[in-house]
Amino acid sequence: MIFLPFIYKWHIECEALRYTFPTLMAPFYSVVFTLLILALLNLLLKKLAARYALTSGELISLYVLMSITLLFMSYDMFLPLVSIIVHAYYFASPENEWRDLFWKYLPEWLTINDPDVLIGFYRGDQNFLDWRYVRLWIKPTLWWCAFTFALLFVMQCINVIIRKQWVEQERLVYPTVELPYQIAYNTKPFLRSTPMWWGFTIAAFISLTNGLHMFVPIIPEFPTKTLSLTMFFTEKPWTAFLTGGSSILLYPFAIGLGFLMPLDLLWSCILFFFLYKMQAFVGIVAGLEKLPGFPYPYEQNVGAYVGVAVITLWGTRRQIWRALMQAIGRRPPEDENEPMRYRTAFLGIIFGSIFIIGFAMRGGMALWIAVLFFVAHFLTIAIPLTRIRAQIGLSIHNTTFIGPHHSLVSLFGTRKIGGQNLTWFALFFWFNRDNRSHPMPHQLEAFKLAERGNLDVKGLSRLMLTLIVIAMPLCILMLVNVFFDLGVDSGKVGGQINSFGGRAYRFLHGWLTSPRDADKAHIIAITIGFVFTLVLAVVRTRLFWWPIHPLGYGVAFHMYTFWAAFIVSAVAKWSVLKFGGIRFYRKSVPFFLGLVLGDFVTGSFWNILSIILDRPTYTFYY
Repeated sequence: MIFLPFIYKWHIECEALRYTFPTLMAPFYSVVFTLLILALLNLLLKKLAARYALTSGELISLYVLMSITLLFMSYDMFLPLVSIIVHAYYFASPENEWRDLFWKYLPEWLTINDPDVLIGFYRGDQNFLDWRYVRLWIKPTLWWCAFTFALLFVMQCINVIIRKQWVEQERLVYPTVELPYQIAYNTKPFLRSTPMWWGFTIAAFISLTNGLHMFVPIIPEFPTKTLSLTMFFTEKPWTAFLTGGSSILLYPFAIGLGFLMPLDLLWSCILFFFLYKMQAFVGIVAGLEKLPGFPYPYEQNVGAYVGVAVITLWGTRRQIWRALMQAIGRRPPEDENEPMRYRTAFLGIIFGSIFIIGFAMRGGMALWIAVLFFVAHFLTIAIPLTRIRAQIGLSIHNTTFIGPHHSLVSLFGTRKIGGQNLTWFALFFWFNRDNRSHPMPHQLEAFKLAERGNLDVKGLSRLMLTLIVIAMPLCILMLVNVFFDLGVDSGKVGGQINSFGGRAYRFLHGWLTSPRDADKAHIIAITIGFVFTLVLAVVRTRLFWWPIHPLGYGVAFHMYTFWAAFIVSAVAKWSVLKFGGIRFYRKSVPFFLGLVLGDFVTGSFWNILSIILDRPTYTFYY
């Protein structure tokens, strides 16, 4: 509670004003940096006043609670939401005809059309705490917070049911939690590790050198973000190999996190990334590139992620059945050590789902569309991303154009969905956008840390739910207060704030002005992605030696950020295991964690320096 306003203030500077994006990756590097500072201060406190020092469990609980509340102050969560609340009214014009197209569909209890509010939000130099402004933000803030709480509560209930299978039985690796766990639970041994400091020094030296290059250009820079394939592929059909990402991005933190991933998954991600490029190559050779959207990566991704969700739920079916039998009293209860009782979890899913569907229907969304929309969200975004983070540990996962607003339009067409429902697609765009800070993976990682650290998981679960009730309105209040002060259209705030609402309502404008039927090519691509994922899963279960994992296929379509780093990680891990064995691998892990920590610490340093100097500084990724 003490940290929260300060962390939110820091991240308003990062996410809204300077675009350094600590929350576009997992773990949030700013939270890891804060945890490290707390751990170092705690070591000092243990020497000076040991009885006041924090335990390892309290440190990791702080990490969990900071992560679960910080995700709201994110480029992919409430920043788009506050823009969507007002954007449609301020930017309506006779040319775009938004007033006639969809104003009638916008619910007054979720949006604001008051001219004074719009002028204050976009032009600034206004005191948001003036009652005439605050009173108009209260209703949409409370309604959106209630909806968000219900949505996150349903996610947490699902995680409670699947937790035992994923965490205790399958023992998934959860690479993204390894660094915070080592900082909190093995502070002294970790900080005394020579390999860790070697890794830390390499990453920090690269970051510091590149940062100084921005101030003194004569200092050479390391080309971690400046190499590209474009110089090698300049003519067709070879330009196809630029598809899906042409930049060679060698982020030290990505190499470090990649080393922690299972080797078969690493190679599978790399393999399917280059197979995706081969699709584009074949398309150019065969003349298929003229088909709009070929090779339909987003649609393949939708099908692949639905396949991942189906495979995941099917593999967890026995645990779900056991939990259900315990919930209805047909089996002895075995959920004493779960984050909540299974009965509570199932009831939470039922009543939470009723609330979020009723929320949409209150604004005019049709029942069948509302049900399909949220089923699509969980099958194409929430469950697949949670599984990917648990099993692969992919740090940055981008779901642009694969959410329900994309898949349902492809499946049914805009004519059948209708203007009222399409308007709700735009209103819900903020949590179906890129989802790099999606809450559900963070919740399950919290349960993993609780299990590994032998924490009171019930208490932690209650704290997570309690704190988001406080964090959500505080986040919106602080964001809107800054925007009223500076003005979103004044040039003092990053222009991307307008793009959030702009993208949502431009989609809506296109749907309404250019109605279309179901897209057969998109449906075929979705089906291919779904079936291919299922076939890969069946082959893997039948042939124990089969090295290709179906998760790699789904991830391949947004590997453009990490493909080069993953190649380095895969070669390094294969070499260590091949020539040094498992013992050498375990000794090597601190080195690669050091790469991650070095990037995170120096990245936070440059971030804070940017705020102090009020000028751009080096960002270690993006």
